[in-house]
Amino acid sequence: MVGETPNGSVILIPNSGSSIAVRADFFGSRIDLKAFRAACPHYPVLAIDPLVLEVARNSYAVVTKFGGLICWNCTEQLIDQLYKDIIKLGGQNARIDSVQDTVEVETGAASDVVEFSRIRLMRLSLENLKIISLALAQSVALEYFEDRVVQALGKSTAIVDMLRGNGRLRLKEQKIIQAVGFALEIRSAVLANLTLFDDPPETWESESIAYLDAKLYNLFDLEERLSAINKKVDFLQDLNTTLLNLLSNRKSHRLEWIIIILIFIEIVFFVYMELLR
Repeated sequence: MVGETPNGSVILIPNSGSSIAVRADFFGSRIDLKAFRAACPHYPVLAIDPLVLEVARNSYAVVTKFGGLICWNCTEQLIDQLYKDIIKLGGQNARIDSVQDTVEVETGAASDVVEFSRIRLMRLSLENLKIISLALAQSVALEYFEDRVVQALGKSTAIVDMLRGNGRLRLKEQKIIQAVGFALEIRSAVLANLTLFDDPPETWESESIAYLDAKLYNLFDLEERLSAINKKVDFLQDLNTTLLNLLSNRKSHRLEWIIIILIFIEIVFFVYMELLR
């Protein structure tokens, strides 16, 4: 039930002591929020960025531009329909089945408290819903990129072992380019999406919202996980530079040998012609 407090804060579910199941999913690419609104005008819009929708009475969905879908008090039928709505937008939108998180939110508490697997609120306001949803969306996004970076590091391990054991890069040029391309793809995706993890503007307007945001950051270890990903991405960038330099040197050596062979052939041909005279 949407209402308002005297200070203008929008209350979605009042101080009723209810328990709300919140589920976070992640999609494999960015979501065009404007296109989503145009394709699904039947959902009442409560906020634009992140996109907050009232999908049913006392059921809400939050869609973030970096691929997060957070469902509040939604049935499986509602969630499935939201999946279809996002996938219908086209592009590379596809839900990542291995990336999902859930949390329980209770209203009617004496104060806002963030616990290990539960968040207790005095009431569920639109601002609280946005802050919690953003933190959850960032957490599942980080989980997705953590998995992708681990994949890239796994592919690079064999290359590093080869360099250490043989002192040479015994890979075909195509394999090297593919390894570099995969690492660059991961780095590009990480930088393009994780730079969106700035503090929400609501944290500058309310001390209680800023407190809740800070507690959620600690709950999901967002700062530490983001820092770890950035360090791994930096390593991948260094490895890419090394591989490209080795590939360039290999081509240079190959070119040098081609030139030497051509010069040798020219000398042999010259000597042969001189002997025929």
